[in-house]
Amino acid sequence: MSEVLPRPGLVPLFTQWTWQPVAIAAVVGLAWWYTRTARRFVRAGGTWPLRRWLLFGLGLLLAIWTTCGFLQVYLRSLYWVWTTQVLTLWLLVPAILLAAQPLQLSLAVYGPHTWLARALRTRPARIMSNPLIAPALVPVLSAVLFFGPIPTWGAFTPGFGWILQPVLAVVGAVILLPLLGIDENPSTLAVALTLAIGSVELVLDAIPGIVLRLHRGLVSSYFDHRMLHPWSRTHLQDQQTAGSVLWVISELIDLPFLLLVFRQWLRADARDAAAVDAVLDAEHSARAALAEQQEGEPGTTGVADAPWWLSDPAWQERMRGGR
Repeated sequence: MSEVLPRPGLVPLFTQWTWQPVAIAAVVGLAWWYTRTARRFVRAGGTWPLRRWLLFGLGLLLAIWTTCGFLQVYLRSLYWVWTTQVLTLWLLVPAILLAAQPLQLSLAVYGPHTWLARALRTRPARIMSNPLIAPALVPVLSAVLFFGPIPTWGAFTPGFGWILQPVLAVVGAVILLPLLGIDENPSTLAVALTLAIGSVELVLDAIPGIVLRLHRGLVSSYFDHRMLHPWSRTHLQDQQTAGSVLWVISELIDLPFLLLVFRQWLRADARDAAAVDAVLDAEHSARAALAEQQEGEPGTTGVADAPWWLSDPAWQERMRGGR
C-alpha cells in the first residue's frame, strides 16, 4: 500500500523531500566544475561578477528542489506535478544556468580546443543553433512528454526517471542555446528571424496545454498507475489541471525570452548602424584628404560624397543575393 501523502499546500511545498542520486551527483559535479573554473579564471587576472555566481547557485538549488523536493515526492500522485517538474527541468533550470555564462567561462579558461568547444562546432550543434530548428522542437517534444507512455515510465520506473531528468535539462540547454549561448554579437537579421519565430512559437506552445485542458479523455497511461489519496481529485480533473499548468507556464516562460530577443535586436541594430557610420566617416575623410591634395591642380574638381548604399558591404551583399 502506498504512503498517504498530505494534501498539497504551502507547508508540504518545502517540507516534503526524497533523494534522487543521479540528480544529486550531477548538481555536485556542476557546482565543483563551475567553482573550480571561475576561480581559475580569476587567478588568471579576470573578473567574474557576483551575479553570475548567484545565478548558477540559484539554478542548482532549483534543480535539487525539483528532483528531490515536493515535485519528486508527489510525482506518482498528481499528473500536474509531473507536468510542472518536466517544464522546470526542461526550460527554467537551463535558462538560469546558461544566464550564468558557463560556456563563455569554459572557453575563456580552457580555450577553443576543449571537448566542449569542439562539440559546439559540430554539425549537429550548428543545426540546433539555427533559430528555425530549436524553437520548433518545443511543441513536438511537448507532445512526446505529456501524451503517451513517457509520463508512466518517468514517474513509475525509477531508473528511467532518474536518467530522464538530467537529459531534459541538457535538451533544454540545447534549445535555449541560440538565445543564451556563446554568440554575443549576432547579426540584426539573425535576431529579427529569432524574434519572428519566437512570436509564432508563443502561439504553438499553447496548443499542448489547450489540448490537455479541453480533452475529455485521458491522454496517458500514467493514470492507470496513479496513486490515490483521500484528497485526490478525479483523473480527468488532474489532467485538466496539468493542461492549465502547461498552458500558463509555457506562455510565461516564452514572454521573457521574447523580451530578451527584442533587446538583442535593438543592440544588434545599433551595433550594425555604428559600424556603417564608421565606414562612411572613414570614406568621407579619405575623400576630403584626396580633395585637398588635388586642390589647385589643373583640370581637377572637388570629390563629392557618393550615396552610402553604393559602398556599404552588407547592402551590396543583399543586392547580389536578391538577383
